[in-house]
Amino acid sequence: MRILIPLLLFLSPVYGYPLRFTFCNETKTWKDAQAFCREHHTDLVTIRNEKENNIFSGEGWIGLYRIPMSRKWQWSRGDEIANYTNWDAGEPQQHKHLAYKDNEKWKAHDYTDTHPFMCYDDDDDNDLILVKDNKTWEEALEHCRSLDGVNTEDPLSSYWNYRYDLATLISPYDHTYARERAQEATTDEVWTGLCNLADQWLWVSGEQMEYENIPSCPTNGFCGVLQKNGTASFSIRDCQLRRNFFCKKRL
Repeated sequence: MRILIPLLLFLSPVYGYPLRFTFCNETKTWKDAQAFCREHHTDLVTIRNEKENNIFSGEGWIGLYRIPMSRKWQWSRGDEIANYTNWDAGEPQQHKHLAYKDNEKWKAHDYTDTHPFMCYDDDDDNDLILVKDNKTWEEALEHCRSLDGVNTEDPLSSYWNYRYDLATLISPYDHTYARERAQEATTDEVWTGLCNLADQWLWVSGEQMEYENIPSCPTNGFCGVLQKNGTASFSIRDCQLRRNFFCKKRL
């Protein structure tokens, strides 16, 4: 019998927004738990620091995984590179690729193992993902549009079928929240969905640029970044540079 225990939690001031955490004590494989969380919630939990590790108490699958033959651990949510881990002594074992949280410490388990699991729900108005992987602007765009299984190689998959895109930051609330999230980035600047088309600054979502203090030139081959410690609304950089980036769920 499935028992879901919803808890409304508040994370550290860096995020400053409520997040709902659901523990499910029905045992599933990691992949099945991931599918369940994505269907009914946002995803398996992401844990970025010690405080969050203490908040997400209990035992169960978390969203951490690595591709076989790789040493790089990533989070299910946006394939974000894990900069914080809390492995138990002797962990992770080389031949195991999925993370199980045993109270405070983490252990690596197999794809065939079954455990309870932890899902979370983002604030729907701020479904913003910081991807801590360095990509060019176009590579970042492709990454965002590939989230949730969209096939970017399929020519019949139209633009409007993408569930995620590089982030459009229209309102002051969007901008403030993104700046706070950018403090966790591993680069000083983070790509946004701002680009120049026919000498006009536009968001990839089709929205026009409303900020007035963005430089007017040069334009060709330049895209918009948010500086995590800057004062300008946005800055422009060569689109071929590699930066962390923001993905955001389309409305």
